[in-house]
Amino acid sequence: MVQSLLHKTGAINPLFQGLFGLEIEEHRVQISRSSLSQLAHPTAFGDRSFHPYFQTDFSESQEELVTAPHKTSQAALQQLHELQTILTSHLSDDEIIWPLSMPPHLASDDLNFLANHFERTWYQAYRDFLIKRYGYYQHIMTGVHINFSISDDLVNQYQATNQIADSGQAKNQLYFKIAQHIVAYRWFLTYLFGASPVSENPDDTIPSQKQSLQPVRSWRASQYGFKNQPNIQIGYASLAEHLQQLAHALNTNLLYDRSEFYGPVRFKNAGTIADLKQSGPDYLEFRMFDIDPFSLDGISQEALSLLHLLIIDALNQDQTWTASELIAADESNNEVALAHPNQTLNNELQQQASALLIRLQAIVQQAPASLQKEFEQAITYAKSALATPTKTVAGQLVNYIEDNSLSTFALEEGQNWRSQHQISLNQFKSVNENLVSTYIQALTLGFKTKAQTPDQLKLNYQGKSWLINEPLDLKTLLNQ
Repeated sequence: MVQSLLHKTGAINPLFQGLFGLEIEEHRVQISRSSLSQLAHPTAFGDRSFHPYFQTDFSESQEELVTAPHKTSQAALQQLHELQTILTSHLSDDEIIWPLSMPPHLASDDLNFLANHFERTWYQAYRDFLIKRYGYYQHIMTGVHINFSISDDLVNQYQATNQIADSGQAKNQLYFKIAQHIVAYRWFLTYLFGASPVSENPDDTIPSQKQSLQPVRSWRASQYGFKNQPNIQIGYASLAEHLQQLAHALNTNLLYDRSEFYGPVRFKNAGTIADLKQSGPDYLEFRMFDIDPFSLDGISQEALSLLHLLIIDALNQDQTWTASELIAADESNNEVALAHPNQTLNNELQQQASALLIRLQAIVQQAPASLQKEFEQAITYAKSALATPTKTVAGQLVNYIEDNSLSTFALEEGQNWRSQHQISLNQFKSVNENLVSTYIQALTLGFKTKAQTPDQLKLNYQGKSWLINEPLDLKTLLNQ
């Protein structure tokens, strides 16, 4: 248990350290058509085969923004805001970013366009496979993925204190504790941040007899959302079993590759599953968050801070979860996801949530000063939303449903997002005013970009590196 380790050493900070990265999938939508954009991905963003920040996913309209790893979730969210602002500046006058996880209504011509227009040739075979296996609708649901890696100092302390033979084994134990804990409390996050109460497409993956449940808290987080087929069962009872089940699914062609595993948490590394078992994950990917339409960049700081507190709670608890307990937790998540947004948690989950918040509040008291404000705001939101379901994201969103649709709300909110991002252009916090235009150009063109200081940029492009201290047209560097 990490708590006892920290108590003995007095070293609190490693428990609160780590790296955060954000990925958001979101659609460009044409206002005039009220449906997925049939305009091309902005050419200003260059080659999608290697661009570090601006990608597309299953459809040409499905933008994917990816931040670099940052030492705090606040810094990751700040870069996501910058990327959202840059993307908005390259939209056509007729486009907005759709602020919901569930896509707009697709007519037959939309489906035909989706089927016949795709520019990522290196991804085509995989996409064709996914269409054949899942159809179109599942993979145009969108959401936010949060990446997290623990600090080397924490790994080293845990390894030394527990006399573990190598760092790979220590990392596996720590990362698995986190993954299992988040899976076990997924229902808590779904309750607070679920935000996909209605489907705009009656012929999507939701069974017709279940449509009458609308509005729900989150179709996407439910058994009818972004899930693998029922014959693919990869659990979290133990890391060895998880990796064995994953390898079996790959070896028997139940999965195309590891990216087709749609569990709520993925263990990520640059090599093979065998490499992961030997050396441990590089980071965890949390995949359970809907797009939050009330947060300008699609996810709130409260969501990020509560996830961070749950991560620390996982390391702070000497607890393991049995297979049956995890099955029950999954069932609880599905129950919460399919409940009406204004429905309270059942008594058992209320009690679990109350006990959890007591532990999280204790963690806040030990947190570094730099994190306490955001942590306290997250706890305040969670307490309020647990007492009053109408304060959850879905509880707020349900007020905007008209004729079983959120289309009018989404079009208006998308235009509001666009206006706010237009105001943000040239007001970036990462660099001083004289370097803003160069900073924007670097991110747009796909230079790996880091603000060393507000007065200096470190750039990398295709293996070449530069330090930039003054405004520069970076296209001149591409020709060197």
